[in-house]
Formats: sequence, C-alpha cells, structure tokens
Amino acid sequence: MIRSMTGYSRHKAETTFGQLIIEMKSWNARYCKVTVRTPEFLSRFDHRINSAIRNRVARGQIQATIEWAEDISVSNQVPALNFRLAEQYHQALVKLQNRLRLGNEISLPLLVQLPGVLTAQKADLDEEAVWEVLASHLEITLDGLEATKQAEGAAMLEEIEGIIRSIQALSGKIKSASADLVESTQTRLEARLNELLEGRVKIDPHRLTMEAGVIASRSDITEELVRLDSHCSQFIEYLQAIQPIGRQLDFLLQEMNREVNTISAKASRSSISYAAVALKTEIEKIRELVQNVE
Repeated sequence: MIRSMTGYSRHKAETTFGQLIIEMKSWNARYCKVTVRTPEFLSRFDHRINSAIRNRVARGQIQATIEWAEDISVSNQVPALNFRLAEQYHQALVKLQNRLRLGNEISLPLLVQLPGVLTAQKADLDEEAVWEVLASHLEITLDGLEATKQAEGAAMLEEIEGIIRSIQALSGKIKSASADLVESTQTRLEARLNELLEGRVKIDPHRLTMEAGVIASRSDITEELVRLDSHCSQFIEYLQAIQPIGRQLDFLLQEMNREVNTISAKASRSSISYAAVALKTEIEKIRELVQNVE
C-alpha cells in the first residue's frame, strides 16, 4: 500500500522527567531530509533522534520539534560547596577582623550566605534513562505520522488506479485503430498510384503489398503498445508493495511517457494522435500524484 510523503503527528505525555511534547511534520522531497529541534539539554540526543526517524521514513522532508518541560517536583538539584572560595572569604574576614580589632567570631552561617559558597547545581541526568523514555515516545509519534501518511496514500491509490485504467483503455483504442494499418496503407498506396499513372501501367500486387508493408512498418506501434501495457501492469504491482516505491513509480512513468512520445511520432491516423495526446495528459496526472509518494 502506497504512503504519501505528507503527514502530521503530535504526541503529548507526562514522563518521570516532566511533560514531553513531540510534533512531527513531513512533506515531499526527492530524498530523506530530517530536521530536529530540541531543548538545549536534549541536544545531545539529536543524532539518535535523526537516526530513529530515518529508520522509519525512507523519503521526504521531516521536521521534528521536541519540547520537554521539566517537573520541578522531581528534584535534580544538589547542593555544592565551593571550599576554596569559602577559605578565601574566611581569610579576608580574619584580616578585616584583625585590622578593626573586632572580637566577633566568624560563623558558619555567615560564610554560607556569602555569594558562591553554597549553591544548588543540577545533577547529571542518567542519559540512557532519558533516551529510553524519549525513544519510546518518538516511536508513538512516528506511528501517528505513518497513520496520516497511509490515510492520504489510500486516497491517492484510488485515484492513481483510476488513471491507470484510463491509460489501458486508451492503449486499447490505439491498438484497435492500428489493427488494419498494413491493409489500409496498401489501399491508399494503390489508389494514389492509379491516380498518378492513370491506369497506363499495371501494378504488380505482390510488389504493392511489399511496398505497403515497408511504409506501414515505419508507423508500426505494436512494440510500443506492448511495452506500455507491460509498464501499466508493473505499475499496478508496485502499488501493492509494502516497501516505499515512489522512485520506482517515477521511473516507470518516464518509460511510459517515452513509449507514448514514440507512438505520437509514428502516428499516421488522427484517431491515434488524439489518443496519444490523451495518454500524455493521463500520465502527467499520475506524475503529479507520484511526486508525493514515499
């Protein structure tokens, strides 16, 4: 089943580390391009996030935005003492005490209140524990993204299959229109020669058939029609594939367009020319849709 490259998913969850919000948007692109936006403390995981997305998405441009509001009730603050700074403060206060001949004792409560002596610092996060939580919610978000892409792909599939049926019908019309090509060419050639020669020379039927065959072979489109039918059948098979097939479909469309161009160039009847123009129109319709197939 084909998937569209256009999709959207938003996932919100309460985790042991706080509230997590992941938003993903995707749209069509020739190759796979991933952009990740994370808070500063999660930037260490950017490469892992990029890899996780690429494991699930084969083609398209994906933008992932992650917000993680830390839970203040989960304390990851630890007290930190700057012993060297405290000693420097103490030495300076002793000097001041001696100079001013003060008898007051320099107390611990005084020292710890001085700037920089006692501070609260953020404890190092357990990186693997954070990644385990983040990775599990990334997968949920990617599941949502894939669901929207599959839904749009299903709508595209129905439209593409309808166009393929139209192409096959037009190919059948061209095949019918070219069925008596040799006979009609022979009839026209004989009539034209009789008109030019005015019956003064008897025309050899065998030679006339040979010449008509040579002329008809130049406009023979049987091979092109066979290949076009084969491409249509292969196209339908690809549409049922599980793996991404956008590039294969694009290549097949190029080949189908090549066959139609050849048919158009060889066309010796207006009915075939009109059908060839209609074929090009149908192929262009599919091309526009396939540009968004993953």
